[in-house]
Amino acid sequence: MNDNTKNLFVVLHNVHSVSRLVETAQVVYGLGFQNYIVTKAEGSAAQSGVPDANRLAIKMKRNFMVLPDIRDVLELLEVDKPLMIVSPVLTKDRIDFDGLRERVASGEKVVIALCGGNSSFSRREMDLGECMSLEANVDIGPAGSAAIILHALKN
Repeated sequence: MNDNTKNLFVVLHNVHSVSRLVETAQVVYGLGFQNYIVTKAEGSAAQSGVPDANRLAIKMKRNFMVLPDIRDVLELLEVDKPLMIVSPVLTKDRIDFDGLRERVASGEKVVIALCGGNSSFSRREMDLGECMSLEANVDIGPAGSAAIILHALKN
C-alpha cells in the first residue's frame, strides 16, 4: 500500500450507534489505513463506542481521534474540501476513484467524511465539502461505504 495513505483521514460524523462506530473502525484499520476520526458522537456511541474504538486503535497501533464537530477536523488538519459521502438519492455525482487515488498518491491530505446517523449530513455540513456517492441504489451505511472506498484505494 502507498505510504501516502498516512495522509488519508476517515471521519465518521454524527454517530449514535456503538456498532456503526466500531464496525467502521474495524474496516478502516482492518484494510490497513491509519487514521480514523469520530465527530459529534452522542449517546451510547460516545459512552461505549468511543472507548471500544480507542482500544482497537491502540491494539492495532493506529490513530484515533474524537472531536466535537467536523469543522474541527477541517481546521486542525488544514483541509479545505473534504469528500462528503452522501446517499445516492441526494446527488448524481459519483466518486471518481482514479482521481481520489491520485490525490492520495500525491501526498495531499484527504478527508473522507461519512455520516453515522440515520439521515444524511445537514445542508450546512454538506456545504463544507464535495458531496459524492457510491454507485448504489440506496445508502449502504458508513462501514459499507468505507469498505468499498478504502478497498478501491488500496488496490
